[in-house]
Amino acid sequence: MTDFSDPSGASLRLSDDERERAVGALQAHAAQGRLTDAELASRSSAARAAVTRGDLAPLFSDLPGPLELDGGAPATGSVRRPMAAQQSAAGYADEDTSRRRPERWGYVVVSIVPFVALILFFVTGMAWGYQYSWLWFLLIPIVGAIAYGADGGRRR
Repeated sequence: MTDFSDPSGASLRLSDDERERAVGALQAHAAQGRLTDAELASRSSAARAAVTRGDLAPLFSDLPGPLELDGGAPATGSVRRPMAAQQSAAGYADEDTSRRRPERWGYVVVSIVPFVALILFFVTGMAWGYQYSWLWFLLIPIVGAIAYGADGGRRR
């Protein structure tokens, strides 16, 4: 289940399913004796009226978590695991971080190459004429293919 207490997603709009899962999490907390019937009713109506994920965060701020619901999906509580811990638990943290470095390197190189090609175009054009200096612009797709084509399109 989505962690509604995560501040990075507080402005994201909720779906009807997410609202109902939040109500289900509140009902599970009430079943364990953490909420009275009056608190459950008021929090459930607030959860159904919520527009963004940030609107749900105050409803779970005083409740412990994570609480396991339907099929082992954790309900939202005030306890969160860091993203690195979630990735390590899933078993793909090493693979994911090894792929991020070439992407960053690729962005930098692909961003700089058009400027390098333009500078080389003018420098060689003034020195030897502009007849063949346009060939420097072929560096742009070549560098792009080298930076992003080496993994066979497995990034996305």
